[in-house]
Amino acid sequence: MAGADRPHGAGAASSEAFRSVGAGGGALLSGLHFGVTVLVTFFLAPYMLRRLGDTSYGLLSVAWELSGYFGLLDFGLRNAIAYYVARAAASGEPDGLRVVIRNAFWLLCGITGIGLLASWPLAALAVRWIQTGPLDESTVRSVLCLSFAVLALNLTGTLAGSVLSGLRRYDWLVATNIAGTLASGLFVVAAIEAGAGLLSVALAQAAGTMLPWVVQQFILHRWKVISDLWPPALDKPVVKQLTSYGSANLLMRVSDLLAFQTDQLVIVQHSGPAAVARYHIGRYLALHARRLTAALSAVLSPYFTALSASGQLEESRTFFLRVNRWMCSLAFLLLGGVMSLGQPFLALWVGPRYLSGGFWQRSDTVLLLYGAAMIFRSLTAVPYQYLLGTRRLRVPTAALAVEALFVVAGGVFAIRWKGLAAVALVKLASSIGIAVFTLVPYALRESGIPVREYLLRSLVPALLTGMATGVSALLFRHAMPISSWAQLFLAASVSAAAGAAAFLAMSTAEDREFLRRKLRTPLG
Repeated sequence: MAGADRPHGAGAASSEAFRSVGAGGGALLSGLHFGVTVLVTFFLAPYMLRRLGDTSYGLLSVAWELSGYFGLLDFGLRNAIAYYVARAAASGEPDGLRVVIRNAFWLLCGITGIGLLASWPLAALAVRWIQTGPLDESTVRSVLCLSFAVLALNLTGTLAGSVLSGLRRYDWLVATNIAGTLASGLFVVAAIEAGAGLLSVALAQAAGTMLPWVVQQFILHRWKVISDLWPPALDKPVVKQLTSYGSANLLMRVSDLLAFQTDQLVIVQHSGPAAVARYHIGRYLALHARRLTAALSAVLSPYFTALSASGQLEESRTFFLRVNRWMCSLAFLLLGGVMSLGQPFLALWVGPRYLSGGFWQRSDTVLLLYGAAMIFRSLTAVPYQYLLGTRRLRVPTAALAVEALFVVAGGVFAIRWKGLAAVALVKLASSIGIAVFTLVPYALRESGIPVREYLLRSLVPALLTGMATGVSALLFRHAMPISSWAQLFLAASVSAAAGAAAFLAMSTAEDREFLRRKLRTPLG
């Protein structure tokens, strides 16, 4: 889906705002941002563990985990903005686009003010619940307060990012986000090297986080997309539309946060920050594999919205099957390698002490169970974006809410029953339920795609790709025990090549044409 010029009647808005990036280009750019984020974390995590220690590193992880819940104060409005901006752009309604942005801006400003006022009381409340270990309670409270305040500002700060997403300008969106990620990492290293305290390290990280907001706002002002925000005004029909979509999206986000961001909170309450570090290290590779597929597929929702708004139902089904085949195959390739090579990776990355101890307390056990969970979770990536883009939200909202309750209750039981890895086992059970029995069947039914066609065109190629990757990695480890980074990278390259070869052997003419087109025009 190539970009289009400015719709007729866009007034003074620059035509540059409407030169959208194609779906493949958007996914590639999103993958690039994800890759930069992973690399920064890859080098930063062991550095922070060595310089700050398990307890301080665990506290920073928990602080950003808690701040994710604080981000729910936007009531789903940022996703609603992206949806209605995409719909207005696809329908050639630039005036409606500006109305949506103006109303959303002032709604978010009000919520941000409330969030800033609540930052300190919430931090004071949270610190009583956390086992702070050797850390000073006032430092812990200050770090939490800073995290909450940054997330409150984030509610309005990321408005421009939502608009860029709805316009499908992933080139500028990704470029600014990459700059923020790199800046955040550099600021943290500079603070630690300067001998700054834990609060200063958290402040340095926050400064990098806020950088993209400023640049994105400047870009949209230059395009005159958000140049008429004053005076403050709220249009009741528009507010109703935003809050209607946003409320359903909010419930799904709450459920997602409970399902994926309660693990460390449950662990820190029961076992302390040091145990969080062990669990975080274990789930690192599998979680990032899931985040990569989520990042790549997140760009798809506006395209499904555009196809739905223009009535291209058959094209929507074809698009669904094509991108689902690619996303699932990529996820199975990554996770096949993660589960096969995860143990030597952890030994080289953070040291063998995270692989020692009882079976249920080891980071490599967490990795295996979490990796299996993410394999099933990857099946839902494209179906979820299809349901978001076509505004079919009732069933996924209910299903994700039930899953969230199961994960929270199961996690509390599991950490007391067996230990860290049992929390990952709960994640595996919930991911099987949400993928096999809910989201995938519902999306297929709503899109009119037969189950047999889905299995043959999407799932079978992905399974064979993952099997080729995993088996080749295990064979490599059997032939050559991995004890260095060079051997690990060689094993990863060989297994990835095997998986890619398996996928290409089953690829269609459409897949090969897509690859050729991406090589010629990556953002087309």
